[in-house]
Amino acid sequence: MKTVIRLLLVASLLLVGGCSGSGSAAGDSARPKVIKLWVAPNETQEEFWKIAVDRWNKSGLGLPVTFTTIPATGSSEKAILTALVSGNAPDISTNIFAGFAAQLADLGQLQELSAMAGYWKLIAARHMGRIIQGWDQGGKKYVFPIYVNPTMIWWRSDILAKLGLKTVPRTFDDVYALSRKYAALDHKYGMQVIAGKNWQDRWFDFISFYYATAAGAPYIKDGKAVYDNAAGRSVVIFLNKMFRQGWTAADFDSDDPLVTGLVAGAVRGPWDIAYFRKIYPDILKKIVIGPMIANHKTEGKTFTFADTKGLVIFKSSRVKKQAFAFISWVFSNDDLSLLWLRKTGLPPARGDLMTNPLFRAFYRSHPLDRQYADYVDVAVPPAFIESTIDVQKTMGIDMIEPIEFGIKTPEAALTDAVRRTNQLLEVRQ
Repeated sequence: MKTVIRLLLVASLLLVGGCSGSGSAAGDSARPKVIKLWVAPNETQEEFWKIAVDRWNKSGLGLPVTFTTIPATGSSEKAILTALVSGNAPDISTNIFAGFAAQLADLGQLQELSAMAGYWKLIAARHMGRIIQGWDQGGKKYVFPIYVNPTMIWWRSDILAKLGLKTVPRTFDDVYALSRKYAALDHKYGMQVIAGKNWQDRWFDFISFYYATAAGAPYIKDGKAVYDNAAGRSVVIFLNKMFRQGWTAADFDSDDPLVTGLVAGAVRGPWDIAYFRKIYPDILKKIVIGPMIANHKTEGKTFTFADTKGLVIFKSSRVKKQAFAFISWVFSNDDLSLLWLRKTGLPPARGDLMTNPLFRAFYRSHPLDRQYADYVDVAVPPAFIESTIDVQKTMGIDMIEPIEFGIKTPEAALTDAVRRTNQLLEVRQ
């Protein structure tokens, strides 16, 4: 499939290039007069970009920008690939996750941002040195991360108090102790440890627990699965014990078990704050946020998974320099970063959220959001691999489901998943 896409893209780009003319005068006359930007089809993000683009266009600092949401053609990824094949791609697109970025880079469709003048100045302005380390692709940076959503654990403070617990659980043993107590009360469960059955759900269960236990170490390295290690074994043993003891469930009813009190804790992202504030305000008042659980306590902050997306400039753009000037202007502007935070509730990909007076003022009145912002610098993005979906489907089929239903020992399930993943990765190389 990758080969087919590559051939289509190459053929398309050759056709587009052949129709553009070779003379300098023709090239100058055909040069675009605007920067085309595609943004995520999300209402709050659209509101941000409407304001940011309007301010840029009024500033007169560069080429004007026009923006639209990524076309609704099944998925953002499909829409972007279709646009590249047809020669109608924008100059800039947001809503790019790590796996899709890896695919686009391998197809030769992305501009290397780290090679552009002013890139490292922008990184320094946003104190992103530590954050950007997780976005390396073969020593190059193709994606500029816009936001970082650390995964954290929400606990019901009223349930913890009922069980006599004064602090949130931080380790698997802590969760066992809580579960043992809570399960004795009206057949309750300790924690929801499996997010669901879709491939994306692995980010919010196994991968989150793995990053926390492995101190942020990768689960895919140099094209091979490496999570059949001490950290991976600790996680699957934890999951297995929770299921075998009846302290969690493979499937919950349609009602959120954290809301009903069926569980005392569950993995949640910062987007849930606004949702609960609107739908379950009384429950939100009972929520206390803790770090991602791990096999053992760590000094300092515990690593976790980053639900994060960024933007790219396409190689087909004829205004790359101008496009990067626009990007630099937007993301070096602290007021616009604050606007993003206010509009979307998603932590900007910045390393100064806890020190910059603008953000500190915001977080003083948003204590739950502050908990997430404090973990942005230890939130690790997913693996930069083209086969993200298939790899995480394999985790679900060969590891999570056998553990849920007791079909395999946790060690055997882990070994099988890694073996099948490596077979998959070898085929894709």
